[in-house]
This record gives sequence, structure tokens and C-alpha cells, in this order.
Amino acid sequence: MKPAITPPSSSQSVDRKMLLLLRRNGAQTIEGLTMLTGFEWGQVFMSVDRLSRTGKVSLTPVYPSEYRVSVGGAAH
Repeated sequence: MKPAITPPSSSQSVDRKMLLLLRRNGAQTIEGLTMLTGFEWGQVFMSVDRLSRTGKVSLTPVYPSEYRVSVGGAAH
């Protein structure tokens, strides 16, 4: 019997695409990532939240209530 291969969850797919685009295009705002990915703003926001909590991305304030998202962050 073959082991079942579970496709990645939706959130994992969003996170992977976000990291790929940040590596290719450099730092972006959440709005910029929304336009680049085609995902809804809420999906991008939740992905940035997950990725920042694990140290895969870092946030830098740009304007009040606006942040620049970039790859990297706290040491793992």
C-alpha cells in the first residue's frame, strides 16, 4: 500500500509563495504583496503574521499603520 501524500494546506502554499516573491522582488508592503500574489489582503496579512512569528520575515515600520515585509529576521 502506498503512503498517502497529503497536499500542503492552503496556508502553507500562501506562505511559500510569499517567501518566493519576497526573495525575487525584495521587501514589499502588505498591499504590494497583495497585488503581486493575487491573494486577498487577509490571506497576505495572516501569512505575514505566521512568517514573522517564526522569524522567516521581518517587519519594518514605513508609515503609521504600514510596514515593509522582508525575508529574514530573528535568528532561528
